[in-house]
Amino acid sequence: MVQTRKSLGTPSIDTNARIKRRSLEIQTFKNVYPVLTETTSYATTIQTSELQDEEDVYETENDSSFASSLGSNSSTSTENESWKIVAIAIVSVLIAIIVGLTMKNQKVDTSYENYIKSVRSTIKDRFPTISKENRDLLRLIGQKVFLEPENHAPLVVLVGGNVAKELSEAVHQAVQDAKTEEHKTKKNPIRVETDTNRAELHENLRGILGPSLTSQTSPRSAVVMDVDLLKWDAVLVLHAFADHENYPVPKTVLFLTVSDPGLFNETHSGNCDEKMVGFLTSRWIQNGGTSDNIPPIIARISYFLCL
Repeated sequence: MVQTRKSLGTPSIDTNARIKRRSLEIQTFKNVYPVLTETTSYATTIQTSELQDEEDVYETENDSSFASSLGSNSSTSTENESWKIVAIAIVSVLIAIIVGLTMKNQKVDTSYENYIKSVRSTIKDRFPTISKENRDLLRLIGQKVFLEPENHAPLVVLVGGNVAKELSEAVHQAVQDAKTEEHKTKKNPIRVETDTNRAELHENLRGILGPSLTSQTSPRSAVVMDVDLLKWDAVLVLHAFADHENYPVPKTVLFLTVSDPGLFNETHSGNCDEKMVGFLTSRWIQNGGTSDNIPPIIARISYFLCL
């Protein structure tokens, strides 16, 4: 049988089915592969890169931190040692200061206690009739002299009464014996005569009180008897040594007496200081002073003691 063109060109049913299946397989493959390949490749690349970067950073940080830790530990150790040395130095200085202040206070307290014991013994043995007011005044003098080491201003005590000279010498000696300082001033009093001049009195006071020391904390005392007999120019020496601003010797203690002790005693009614001031003013005017230039010198007297 002769085949026609139509029969040759018409595919069979099996052939059409196979072509259709291949077309579907190719379409399916084309739709799935690009997505699968692109997704898988991208994710794998990112994960690998991030992991590698993290490992590199970790190693780099570890290396640098390790080196830094070595330097930091060494620096910290050095700083700690320096701070320890500074702390030890500060503590040592503080301990030295505390010990120094403690020893200084102990010396001050000891001097004051020695003074009080000496004065009490002297009053009991030689001046048992001294009033309580005068005993309190002697205690106050000791406090000013020994318990105020930073106060360098002079202290002047004018003593009147029948035993004024004896008590002045006894208290002066108590002050000197109570001191812990090696330098002791002379215990002999200065006795003023009618012809005692300014230069002589100044030299005698300088010799008794001793040199002026910047580190001086203990008192320098002296007794000047019969100060009412001083000529006016010699009276100015008392003013110079009793000056609270320009004193030549720090912590000077001057005990002054007058030549007529009978005028000032405890039996007179409470006018001890007024009578002493009136008596000195009258005598110094007679010796060349005036009513204008005497009051500044009287003002230098710290305490009046009538016995």
